[in-house]
Amino acid sequence: MGAWEREKRRQMQSEDGWTVISGGRTDKGDATDQLQNARPTRTVNGLTEENLLDALDLMERKWEKTSCAKNLHHMLSLRDWTVKEVVCIGIGSFSVDWDHRYRSLWQLVLFRAVVKLLQRTSEPLALYAQEPAFTSLDTSFLSRLNITAIPSSIESHISPNSFVYAPFVDWDILLPLFLKGKDPELYIGNEILGSYGMYANTADKKDVLGECNELGKKFAEGRERRRVPQFEEHGNALEGLMIYWRDDEDE
Repeated sequence: MGAWEREKRRQMQSEDGWTVISGGRTDKGDATDQLQNARPTRTVNGLTEENLLDALDLMERKWEKTSCAKNLHHMLSLRDWTVKEVVCIGIGSFSVDWDHRYRSLWQLVLFRAVVKLLQRTSEPLALYAQEPAFTSLDTSFLSRLNITAIPSSIESHISPNSFVYAPFVDWDILLPLFLKGKDPELYIGNEILGSYGMYANTADKKDVLGECNELGKKFAEGRERRRVPQFEEHGNALEGLMIYWRDDEDE
């Protein structure tokens, strides 16, 4: 889960990735200051890459025993995937000293489980991640998992042969910044709607409402969708995530 989800804030894209802005429009300098004040930035005292890797290993072993893992494996194993690139958007920090880091780790567990299912050849998939809350420890930890953290423009890695993983990224960011003009083979994230009117509760969201409605309708056309199975290990880490894939049977 990205930093923007924790409070009612507006987010816009800059050359450095995402910038969190409270209230009205400001210049980049003000926005950077507000980003620093908007969320915790201190990493857990004494936390290391090895600690994170050990925690992830334990969580993945727990994951494999869950009904969510088994049901997801069955669901995705029924198709022949041709994914070559994988992008992870807005998963949050694994090392910042706040309650959400374990939620982010469980979302990483799901991400890696899906990647494993998609890996059908000996050639490894190209894995990328972008998140404004990443610390240097997060970046080095992901590197140990063969995931490249990039500061901006992750959408350039989205192609018809991509898996896009965007756990709980707001629609007004996800659609116009990352999914516009894109047709990924597989997407897991928030439900894609054809109308966001009831969620356009700020002036900034109203500004992009029409565009997002059209993008949502277009994205959903010709796609099957399923809900991520219920996950019993963490109450809200995966709750509400949806799976979309292209229905290519008639092609």
